[in-house]
Amino acid sequence: MKPALWSLPVLAGMLVACNNDNKPDPVLPLSSHQPISLKILHTNDHHSYFESQTMDLALNYDTESQGNERVRVQLGGFSRIASAIEEYRDANTLVLNSGELNGTLYFSLFKGKVDIQVFNYLGLDAYQLGNHEFDEGDAHLAELIDMASFPILAGNVHPTEKSPLYGKPILPRVIKDIEGEKVAIIGVLKVEKTRESSMVSDQVNFTDEVESVKAQVKELEAEDINKIIVLSHLGYEFDQQLASQVNGIDVIIGGDTHDVLDSTGELTGMGIAVDGEYPTQVSNPEGKPVYIAQAWEYAKGLGRLNVNFDAQGNVETIQGNLELLVADQFQVQDAENKWVAADQSQQQAILQEIGTLTSIRTIAADPAVDAILAPYKLELESFKQSQLGQVDQTMPFTRIPAAFSNGEQPSGSYAAQVVADAFLHYLPKADVAIQNAGGVRAELHQGQFTVADAYQILPFSNTVVTLDLTGEEILQVLNEALDYAQGISASTGAFPYSSHLRYDVVLNASTGQGIKNLEVKDRRSNQWKPIDLQSIYSVATNSFTALGKDGYLTFAKVRETRPDAFEQSDVVYAVPLLEYFRDVLPNHSLPALDWQEYCLKSVSIAP
Repeated sequence: MKPALWSLPVLAGMLVACNNDNKPDPVLPLSSHQPISLKILHTNDHHSYFESQTMDLALNYDTESQGNERVRVQLGGFSRIASAIEEYRDANTLVLNSGELNGTLYFSLFKGKVDIQVFNYLGLDAYQLGNHEFDEGDAHLAELIDMASFPILAGNVHPTEKSPLYGKPILPRVIKDIEGEKVAIIGVLKVEKTRESSMVSDQVNFTDEVESVKAQVKELEAEDINKIIVLSHLGYEFDQQLASQVNGIDVIIGGDTHDVLDSTGELTGMGIAVDGEYPTQVSNPEGKPVYIAQAWEYAKGLGRLNVNFDAQGNVETIQGNLELLVADQFQVQDAENKWVAADQSQQQAILQEIGTLTSIRTIAADPAVDAILAPYKLELESFKQSQLGQVDQTMPFTRIPAAFSNGEQPSGSYAAQVVADAFLHYLPKADVAIQNAGGVRAELHQGQFTVADAYQILPFSNTVVTLDLTGEEILQVLNEALDYAQGISASTGAFPYSSHLRYDVVLNASTGQGIKNLEVKDRRSNQWKPIDLQSIYSVATNSFTALGKDGYLTFAKVRETRPDAFEQSDVVYAVPLLEYFRDVLPNHSLPALDWQEYCLKSVSIAP
């Protein structure tokens, strides 16, 4: 049980010292609280995905089958999420979002305006800033905050007077009244990742995540508030660390790491990899439980958490799940494994199977959200019509590669390799190109490749730059990126891919020792040879990593100490990829990956 705390008005009117006659102190009345039931509806890491997505799920609908059969569904989207929120919401409901803009053409074209309008309509009770909210800089985030009619949280973010964010309502917490009881929602953002993996300015200060939450909990308890939620953009593992280090937290609604949490067992049966229990229980330093929930990614579903508090603010019961929201029309595979519309009997069987499950349901779209999206969608679709070429084989974008030996089919982000190749062809001055994995946001699907695909893959407002580095500095920056990708920040997007460089990778190696046998390909002779550590090479990269972000510290050091080594091309991030298809590739067709040209020669794991 949490200790009863005095409100200041009560304390001011009470005698608290013993008298000289050794009479006992007066008995102080216990703080007056009531038990309440709370419903939390939450999303996170939507990354400007607003429409439903095609996804294949395994469902046991065919009585003649030996197991689950694949069913193609239209999954999620904020129109369906809005319908679910409208259905579930009551006076005891909190609707929360743990943040993260940027990732689709909606953001590339409209820079967050759509996100804010949709969330205004949803009437969020609180929105926690993610690191990507800073991708367009302080000034643009300030403009988005001015558009918002919902509370925006980030208790450990402190703009100084020089930042356009100074004076904007970035709140440390909000207090909600539920059945006459105060429920606090604290906001907290991952510091290192925001500093290193966004375009936040030096005019914004941060406080330590754990210390910030501790301080806020202390203040809330002094106000006699004993029901405390943390709305976090720290990531699943960091949320567990936070829960284990801070007393007073009841629930953490998280984001950043896109985790799938489930306790029903149903999502695994559908073919979805599950990362932990929903909710995940962790003990705080006093041994009391803290419950952590997260709702996957990309508006695929809605988290539903039901919490019953006793009068002392302890969680008496808690239960919930991630709920996938789908349209009521499905596709199945025919005898030739082609996707076709489910016939009437299949449709009925699929609906019947979904009706037996907790973690998935059909729901109609909300016409109001569709109306908000309509003019943007029209503009977006018009832009998307321009076709650039063809992709012969899907190029995946897995950030951290799995182990493979030299000569075996490689793993990792083929897509990042393609982007690096495009940089190199666009900038004839460059000898090599380096691209961080997280700067590539989607795979290159087999089939037609359009303008929209290019901007979805590279949605950031970066530019292409060059830096003159020695071979030794190139080796150093590759190791820095590898180390950062595996560090406590969990910024897997730092992992380095490249063009005209290739190397063996040892995961979990000692700091600075993971990149081995670095080779460079000469652009004139097309011959591979060991890199000359003393020679100077022109390196093409994006303006984000060139600032030293994502752990690419040597880039920043070279810019500072040798300004003449840096050159800004002012070319927008996606343009080299557009022109690569249009002007470089024969017949505008991207071939399958050439293993000999791939930057990763092998990947192993240190013992």
